[in-house]
Formats: sequence, structure tokens, C-alpha cells
Amino acid sequence: MRTLLTILFFILLISYIFRLLSPYIMRWAIRRMEKKITEQFNNAKTQKRTKSEGRVSVNQTDKKEKKVDKNVGDYIDFEEEN
Repeated sequence: MRTLLTILFFILLISYIFRLLSPYIMRWAIRRMEKKITEQFNNAKTQKRTKSEGRVSVNQTDKKEKKVDKNVGDYIDFEEEN
């Protein structure tokens, strides 16, 4: 019976402490998320500023060689009939 009361006492004590600390924990978590979102927004904003509007840039990639030889396969030309 005594162990049951001690377990019940500690459960109530922990829940009471959690209830007292939960507003502070929530504020901390919300401020942390707000800071991350603000940093992401500012990073996106600065990346937009680096490109001037109306300017076009083309990035060329290396040409890949064909894996199939040109002499392999047949070319068939289809014509539509009415």
C-alpha cells in the first residue's frame, strides 16, 4: 500500500511540475520555430536579390554520348492513309 501511495505521489508531483513549466517550454519552442522560419525567409529573400530581374542565364551541361551505335536498328517512316 505504501509503494502505491509513493508512486501516486510522484505521478502527481511530476504532472504538477509539468503543468507549471509547460507555458515556458511552449514559449521557448515557438520562439525557436519563429527564428528558424525568419532565417529561411531572409535566406530566400537574399537569394532573390542576387539575380537581377530580366537577366537570363543558361547553364550548359556536357553532351552525353549515345550508348547505341548509329548502325543499330531500322528507321521506319509511317504515312497516314485516308
